[in-house]
Amino acid sequence: MKYQFRDGTPYEGPTINMPDGRILSGATYTPESRRVIPVEIEDGSERGGELHKTQVEEKPVQQSKAGSKGRRSGSVVSKKSSKARATV
Repeated sequence: MKYQFRDGTPYEGPTINMPDGRILSGATYTPESRRVIPVEIEDGSERGGELHKTQVEEKPVQQSKAGSKGRRSGSVVSKKSSKARATV
């Protein structure tokens, strides 16, 4: 991948990825390391094949065949009665 400095000067060489996502010049982090920015692909020649590949569209799976979600049919959910409370 090609990089350039923030002022637009091209950079070719080793880079280091910082934990916060920044990309810096140099193989290791030093005070001389400068931030670089990846250069966008201008002509698209590297990705030309990827852009024209077609993908087979998958049909959605019916809910009944995807597995049970929620309660099973015939299951009983008990409802607590207000009369069943014990009064003291």
